[in-house]
Amino acid sequence: MPRRVGLASCLLVALTVACQAAAPAPSRSDAAPPPAAAPSAGAPAATSPAQPPASLQKINVAILSTNELQTIPWVAKDSGIFARHGFDAEVSVVAGSPRVTQSLIAGDFDYAIAGVSSLIRARIQGADPMILATSSNTLGSFNVLVAPDSGIHTLQDLRGQTVGVTQLGSDADVFLHLALECAGLSANDVTIVQHGGSPQGVAAVASGGLQAAVVGGPSVLVALRTGLVSIAAARDMHILSLSGTIAATRRHIERDRAEVVRFMRAYVEAIHFFKTQRAATIQMLQAHNADLPADEASYIYDEVVDVFQPLPMPSDEALEAVIARETEPGMPRLTPDDVADRSVLRDIERSGFVQDLYK
Repeated sequence: MPRRVGLASCLLVALTVACQAAAPAPSRSDAAPPPAAAPSAGAPAATSPAQPPASLQKINVAILSTNELQTIPWVAKDSGIFARHGFDAEVSVVAGSPRVTQSLIAGDFDYAIAGVSSLIRARIQGADPMILATSSNTLGSFNVLVAPDSGIHTLQDLRGQTVGVTQLGSDADVFLHLALECAGLSANDVTIVQHGGSPQGVAAVASGGLQAAVVGGPSVLVALRTGLVSIAAARDMHILSLSGTIAATRRHIERDRAEVVRFMRAYVEAIHFFKTQRAATIQMLQAHNADLPADEASYIYDEVVDVFQPLPMPSDEALEAVIARETEPGMPRLTPDDVADRSVLRDIERSGFVQDLYK
């Protein structure tokens, strides 16, 4: 589906994050992690079972990649948090937001982290994915990378060049369109191709197969250390959007809301683990990123730890910005509540669960 994006997107600032209800800043521990079946540090006994239930419920969770903004399902699994909340979770990496969204709608996965643009596009087209939470209310860690000897120094220099994205319609693709608009260009000024994934994009630019590529996650640091150059970074542009967006289908939420609440309590507790258990989380980042060197994993952790909100609530402003970019002229305009079910997180907040975690 074509997208309507405007230069106003370049001026949007991420004020919404500051408006979220703030929990006290957690301390970060480098102590050795507890055994996988033990409760994470700071988890309140009243809100999290001390022992896993005798019978665990099997669930399937999809993520797009193992980048830092999508690592919470792995943290919940590896730390034993999912098990303590009654889940035997299978976490699978499926490349490409449109593909993940289609699989979620088809029922192949119970929950999925997918690009917010593909989720909202599916809602516009009449499908039923519903956003439950987000890691951030601004666009994620994407960079446009080029080789140092390419002669490309700015986004304007991309005119007439070939630029790779993970998949057409993905958040990487959306970021490229927005970045080009900010530079006074359009998608018609470049040739956009799919490189399949951030590591493949880095390899293609390094080998000369692509003039530029949109890359995210740990691959950005790897690329910069090997000599590639970033000419645009999403975090510097402060574009309102959602990153690390987890969703379920509306029919799943309506069929078993109690399960969804339990899943999101585990998710929120895993965010607390990420923010407070530095050493253990860095080990997980290494394990799920092809034994990433400790210094690179530490750099990634320190870059992202404060991005995570204790209560990962999607903001109205970020949702409205994405809806505006995806809505065609003359089409009915969806509201934030049409695309996101935030009642689960609000119930968790009212229960005192988040406040107890960060005591």
